[in-house]
Amino acid sequence: NDNVNGKTHTHLALESSYLFTYKDIMRITNNFQRMIGKGGSGTVFYGKLIDGSEVAVKTLTRTTVQSCKEFAAE
Repeated sequence: NDNVNGKTHTHLALESSYLFTYKDIMRITNNFQRMIGKGGSGTVFYGKLIDGSEVAVKTLTRTTVQSCKEFAAE
């Protein structure tokens, strides 16, 4: 758990990646309000972290082995 700007966030550091809770993702994307792209394995949404960093949040919509591999690679 980290405390950022007075709020606690749970994440697992994987190189320079973080694992966020679904509740965090809902807040970051403003309830998946702004779609910015769509790929073969999912939809990409605009998001903003608490520190103001802009991020792209990709959701996995197909659950084939190949789409999971592609999603993990990205």
